[in-house]
Amino acid sequence: MTNITTCEVCVILPETVPLFETNKWTISLSPDQGYLGRCYVTLKEHKANMSELTNEEWLEFANIVKKLESGIRGAFGATIFNWGCLMNNAFQVSPSFPHVHWHLRPRYQKTVNFEGVEFVDPLFGYHYDREQSNKVSENILNSIRHKIQESSQLK
Repeated sequence: MTNITTCEVCVILPETVPLFETNKWTISLSPDQGYLGRCYVTLKEHKANMSELTNEEWLEFANIVKKLESGIRGAFGATIFNWGCLMNNAFQVSPSFPHVHWHLRPRYQKTVNFEGVEFVDPLFGYHYDREQSNKVSENILNSIRHKIQESSQLK
């Protein structure tokens, strides 16, 4: 088992806001809401490659995708969803400690105003902007979490 202090994913997870979990996955909101509803979907078990996932893990992941996309679309009107499983950062150190996880960046064709904050996706229809950032307050993060949970009955 990988030591939590050597796994970048496990180090970052406590900084996120839990949204819900399944037997195999943890789903949490990123503190950076440059893309409203930005989430991490993290496998609870340390596995280095997607090819190592079991059928049960894949089935749970498929259900998570449906719930998250439905919940975020219902809560905020997301137009499309960008999913990424890159894990490049794990190989910037030696030895490397990859941990299967997904980044979800909802994309919006229109500006969304929520809790007094304006969320804009200026590159909609193009690759997401890695530099786009919006570190919102803990109160706003909790409101985002509640709205997604309410929209998808994920409590």
